[in-house]
Amino acid sequence: MRGKIVWLILSLSLSGFLFSASNFKLDKDVTVAPQEIYDRDVISFSGHIDIKGKFQRSLILFGGSLKLDGEVGQDVVCIGSKVEIGAYARVKGDLFIIGGTLARDAGAQVNGEFTYLRFDLKKIESTLSPIFQDARSIPFFKIIRLFIWFIVALIVIAIIPRQVYGAGEMLEKHPMRVGLIGFLSLCCFLFLLFTFFILVFVLVGIPLLLALIILYFIISVFGRTVIFYFIGEKISGLVKLKNPAPTLLILFGLFLFGSITFLPLVGPLIMFVVNILEVGIGVGFFLRKKLRLI
Repeated sequence: MRGKIVWLILSLSLSGFLFSASNFKLDKDVTVAPQEIYDRDVISFSGHIDIKGKFQRSLILFGGSLKLDGEVGQDVVCIGSKVEIGAYARVKGDLFIIGGTLARDAGAQVNGEFTYLRFDLKKIESTLSPIFQDARSIPFFKIIRLFIWFIVALIVIAIIPRQVYGAGEMLEKHPMRVGLIGFLSLCCFLFLLFTFFILVFVLVGIPLLLALIILYFIISVFGRTVIFYFIGEKISGLVKLKNPAPTLLILFGLFLFGSITFLPLVGPLIMFVVNILEVGIGVGFFLRKKLRLI
């Protein structure tokens, strides 16, 4: 339980940091009356969304409920929510629903891709357990962590999609340089961590230490989201999917990543490589012009 709370706090901290550089706003309850136009991207936690008019942008909902009988101009992502879609509803982008419940009228229109995943952690655990060696020794919290990573990755790619796409192209073109940047950045981070930890005893290092940890967290989350997306692109290319939704690519990447990390011996090695790459992606993309990675 403590681990879940920590992950939730970190996820909210990341989303709050990214909101300042995006069009997304954090709203709990949103009501769009008939004939009303609502021109804002929204992320809602446990909110109640009622749309009968025109919702011009994208909506991401965690928990809570959505009643849609109007028009949404872009994408709709609902996770663990109660979703009701009426006969006059129209989603011009993609409709992606994970878990929760769905009641959709046959007359509702979705111009993009429609995906509904009935997410059940207990069923997933029983399905995955026979696949891996030593399955009984796999702690269930690892599956929960993967699910939370999926939620965080969805937030990142919904808020800053162009940056994720650009970083993916950078990784495609310069994988070795990204790896080298990640290794050197990790060494630098460990040195600064040790230095600031010593300075904590004279109080000066407390804000520096906190700032360093937050910065590392943001870089890691951005880098891992790019890795999920990058892997998903490769999988979609192999199976020859046409124009897959970014959320589906993230899901593909997360599934393969999670499957590999569950394996004994190989899993820790893969995680070490991923940690290097995700830091290299974050730092390299931020310094891409100076490092000539574009």
